[in-house]
Amino acid sequence: MKTILATTALCAASLATFAEDPAATELEKEDNLPGVTLGADYCSRQITRGLPDNTEGIVTLSAALEWFGFTAEVDGIFNTTDIAEEDGFDAGDNTEIDYILGYGYTLDTDSLGAIELGADYTYEYDQGGNEDDDHCQYLHASVGLADVFLSPTLEAEWMLDSIHGQAYTFSLSHTFALVGDEEEPELALTLSVAQTLANDKYNEDDLGCDSWGFRDTTLTAELEWAASEYLSVKPYVSYSDHLNGHFRHPAHYVVDEEASHHVAQLYGGVAVELAF
Repeated sequence: MKTILATTALCAASLATFAEDPAATELEKEDNLPGVTLGADYCSRQITRGLPDNTEGIVTLSAALEWFGFTAEVDGIFNTTDIAEEDGFDAGDNTEIDYILGYGYTLDTDSLGAIELGADYTYEYDQGGNEDDDHCQYLHASVGLADVFLSPTLEAEWMLDSIHGQAYTFSLSHTFALVGDEEEPELALTLSVAQTLANDKYNEDDLGCDSWGFRDTTLTAELEWAASEYLSVKPYVSYSDHLNGHFRHPAHYVVDEEASHHVAQLYGGVAVELAF
C-alpha cells in the first residue's frame, strides 16, 4: 500500500511539474502530432528492375503522414512529354498512382547498432495498363544496419496478384558529410550500389526468361542539401546494367526492338522534400 501511495504521489508531482512547464507541454503536443512529408521528384526516365517503363521524363508527387512509426502515403506519377500518346496520354497526364500503408521500427543493439526494420502494403493503379494488369498489389519488407560503415540493406518485394513476381535487392551505401557536422550535415553525398535477384515470374514477364537470376546492378550518387529546417533538395544520378549474360541479351530487345542500343541505363533527376 505504501508503494502504491508513493508511486501515485510521484506521478502526481511529475504531472504537476510537467503542467507547469510550458516547454514540456509544447513538446508533448508536438510528439502527439503526425509528421507530414510532401515531395516532388523529376526523373529523366522511369526504370523498373533495370528496364525503362518510360524513356522520357516523369514527375512523381507524393504526400505522406507518419505517426509512431506508421505511414500512409500517396504517390502520383505524371508524364512530362507525349511519349505515351499512342495509349491516349499527353504531357501532364497521370499514368500511375500508388497507395502505401507501412510501418517502420528501429531496434537498438549493442553489437550491430541500430537495426532498421520496415514493411508496407502498396496498391498500384496504372492507367496505361490493360484490364488484366491495370492494378497490382505488393508487399515490401526491409532490414538494414544503419550504423555499419556500408549500411547493408536487404529489401524484398512480393506481388500479390497478376504474375506473382518476387524481387530481392541487396544494397550497400555510405554517406559523406561535405558541409556541416557528421550527424546533421548541411550538404552530404551518398554513394550506393544495389543488386537485384528476381524470380522466374518477373523474369518471364520482363524478358521472356523462365528462371530465377540476378538482374540489374545499379550505382547511384545523391547529393542532399538541407536548405532549411524543413526543406531538402536531392539531385541524383544512377547507372544501371544487366551483368548477367542470361538476361543481358533479352534486355536489349526490351530497350530497343532492333537490339541496336546498349542495355545499360543512365538516368538522373532531382527530388525536393518538405518535412514538418
